[in-house]
Amino acid sequence: MMPSMALGIPNGITSLGSFIPEMEQIINQLERGTVVTKFFPRKRPERKTLMIRRETRQVVWARAATTRSFEGAVDLREIKEIRMGKNSKDFEKWPEEAKRMENMRCFVVFYGLEFRLKTLSISALSEKECELWLRGLRYLAPDTIKSPYPLQVERWLRKEFYAMENNREMVTLKDMKAFLPRVNCKISTSRLRELFQEVDTKKRTELGFDDFATLYSKLMFDESVSAASTVECLHQNLNL
Repeated sequence: MMPSMALGIPNGITSLGSFIPEMEQIINQLERGTVVTKFFPRKRPERKTLMIRRETRQVVWARAATTRSFEGAVDLREIKEIRMGKNSKDFEKWPEEAKRMENMRCFVVFYGLEFRLKTLSISALSEKECELWLRGLRYLAPDTIKSPYPLQVERWLRKEFYAMENNREMVTLKDMKAFLPRVNCKISTSRLRELFQEVDTKKRTELGFDDFATLYSKLMFDESVSAASTVECLHQNLNL
């Protein structure tokens, strides 16, 4: 039996098993998403599609398999532990529903930055899919923390960009004005407009991700911005 079949990876990519590393196959499948039952602390369990968003290094969930619009997310760098089974208050809250879920199909992700960790409580459709999530998350969580600093900054910028982009996958000057106070960046509106227009070479009055990253870099080194406070805030966002 080929390794990819043993992992429950769809037949459509088993022929690539010799060429694509096993962990890459697992992550590719998790990016496409799997249907799970998510247990909540205050409302009944619901069917969701659980996915990895590799660009921002997040676990996200939604009603359907889409990476542009989702209901919630966990940053991989905040994950402290992944346990198989139903050892969480989310499962305890709904004993009847939890009883119907086999232990080998369930897992709990403990995450957060504070002493009291939050939980992501999941029941997969099969033991094989549960194993995919356990293996994938146990690889990705430490790998995310060990990533080079420039890559961590890019992922953080992508996460912020995706959170405010419009349906054309762009951000406007108004979006930037709302974004900067969140990252402790103080700058006059006139100077921000000036830098925005420098980057907006196509005069579209909105920026894609690459131009957004360029503008952020300009702000970090602009004399009119308190660079120290901005760098400190960036470190806080990256948990450094």
